[in-house]
Amino acid sequence: MLVLGLESSCDDCSAAVVVERADGPQILSLIRRSQDHLHAPYGGVVPELAAREHLVQLRSVIQSAMAEAGVKVTELKRIAVTQGPGLIGCLLTTFSAAKAIAWYSKIPFVGVNHLLGHLNAARFAEPKLPFPALALLVSGGHTHLYLAESWVDLRLLMKTRDDAAGEAFDKAARMLNLGYPGGPAVDERAQSAKKSAPTFTPPKFRDGTPSWSFSGLKTAVKQRIENTLGLSAADNDYESVGALCKTLNETITAWLLKPIPHLVEIHGIASLVVSGGVACNSDLRAGVAKLGKKLGITVVIPEPRLCTDNGAMTAAAGAMLPASAAPWVENANADLKL
Repeated sequence: MLVLGLESSCDDCSAAVVVERADGPQILSLIRRSQDHLHAPYGGVVPELAAREHLVQLRSVIQSAMAEAGVKVTELKRIAVTQGPGLIGCLLTTFSAAKAIAWYSKIPFVGVNHLLGHLNAARFAEPKLPFPALALLVSGGHTHLYLAESWVDLRLLMKTRDDAAGEAFDKAARMLNLGYPGGPAVDERAQSAKKSAPTFTPPKFRDGTPSWSFSGLKTAVKQRIENTLGLSAADNDYESVGALCKTLNETITAWLLKPIPHLVEIHGIASLVVSGGVACNSDLRAGVAKLGKKLGITVVIPEPRLCTDNGAMTAAAGAMLPASAAPWVENANADLKL
């Protein structure tokens, strides 16, 4: 089964053609166009600019994905598109395009939850993943931990109470003048650091409920820069900035992984999936691998290009979901010229 997957929930415009086989999905093409250069001057994503840029990029992105895969629209058996959560203007671009292509070409259509897509990114590396699994989905907009009984089932166990882990990286990088996006910049500087700075105090919650919070961490980084590094040192003191980045990496990794052992025990977990943009972080990837080995469970972290938002994960999830019962499905004979 050939599936076209489209993704535009935030600032990445992506299309992919995936073939679903008995032994799992295989990527025939994956095109992803970032808008980092567009949003960098603002230190974060501007929704209106992102939505307009998706309109500019979308036709070319789909054409490139189809050409790279060497398939025609009439050969597709399904079109999968992210339906949310995300920025509404951005989502509307590919969602509307996917429905139009499906209607014109008489191809089944399926909307995919963005977080379910991140879970299914793991199918490319481990299609026979043992369940139940924990799915830690961490990005600039999400920090959620789910219990998954299958590839199409997610039950929320906990999430951040305020900011996402990825936002903490972005804001810290901005305060340190490291550029945007912040996660890769902080990680790069952390890997070159010889030592760590003093640790940050983890958040505490009055109700005692397991959760995350990263808003206070941003404030703590700001105070550390002002009181320890000094405002000018953020530009000039390479070693001190690297040490702070290293500690930030270690802190976020430790906080994210802290609840995992307890949840593995109480839910009888067989595997752990970590996905989303923050899953590209080197310290988190190493920490997850070490924890999985200690707990004796299967660990899957998609390759970096599949951790960030992409059409392949949407296609993989869409292949597992029921498509729309559309009246035009039986007679797929139109060849749409994109």
